[in-house]
Amino acid sequence: MTSIATKMQRGHPRPASARGLTPLLLLGAPGVAILAGMSAQWLDFRALRLPLLLLVGFGVLATAYAVSGRRRDWRAALTTVLIGAATWAAAQSIYAVLHVASGERFHADRFGAQWSQAIALIAAHGAFLGAPTGIVAAAILRVAAMRTPATRR
Repeated sequence: MTSIATKMQRGHPRPASARGLTPLLLLGAPGVAILAGMSAQWLDFRALRLPLLLLVGFGVLATAYAVSGRRRDWRAALTTVLIGAATWAAAQSIYAVLHVASGERFHADRFGAQWSQAIALIAAHGAFLGAPTGIVAAAILRVAAMRTPATRR
């Protein structure tokens, strides 16, 4: 019988019990991107800021764990930051499409055409919400990996 540490040395990134959850965890970030994008269009984001941030944070955390497993090096941290940025950018993309499809306009005419405003909003959400979300998720995963005895070398 092999231990978890032995399996990890042989190339198994996570225990057998966690491998069955991987397909579901991979859907975390895409699922919350859809939910956050839709809710930002039809609900008041200012009133629901904290629940939406937590929702996206848990989605990024789940997807990052599914992608990286228990590996907590700089590549896993960078991957988690990229997942966070992509999740927020996707949520904002869904919001922009729904916003325009429902006949609404962005209100800042001084910033140029509607498409340029949408692209700027998508980029800003990816950079200013997504990157910090990814950094926090990477830190949480790093702390969790340090607390797990089987991942210490």
